[in-house]
Amino acid sequence: MNLKWEQDWLEQFDNRLEELMRNYPEKFEYEDLNFGVRIIDDRAKLRSWFTAFENADPDASVHRFRATRYHGDQNGGTLEWEWDIEHRTDFLGLPAAGKRTCIPGMTIHAFDEGKIVLERSLWDAGSLMRQLGLLAPAEADFT
Repeated sequence: MNLKWEQDWLEQFDNRLEELMRNYPEKFEYEDLNFGVRIIDDRAKLRSWFTAFENADPDASVHRFRATRYHGDQNGGTLEWEWDIEHRTDFLGLPAAGKRTCIPGMTIHAFDEGKIVLERSLWDAGSLMRQLGLLAPAEADFT
């Protein structure tokens, strides 16, 4: 795959759920380390999880994803991305309503016949907390 493919995949989270789900075969492994979500070979559960980012509910937070770099090929690689959130509610129990955040993250993908068979994501929770004005580990300054 490439950066263009990955950007289109990220945009499918925005009300293109049917198209998004076509990227996953019957046998797959999905994990978001920060959320503690791990789904193996359960497309119904994956579909349900993805609705949290769909932007379909006007009262829910708005999620936008932007691919910034891709390191890999058609067999797999690592995608670097940014996650912009317009928080309309609190987030993971953190006071976020009315705030905007931009969180960097990465996703490891492995592909088989053009389908995602492995997806593992990790995003910068410290950055989120700092942007929300919460106590978080300080960013290191190497200057």
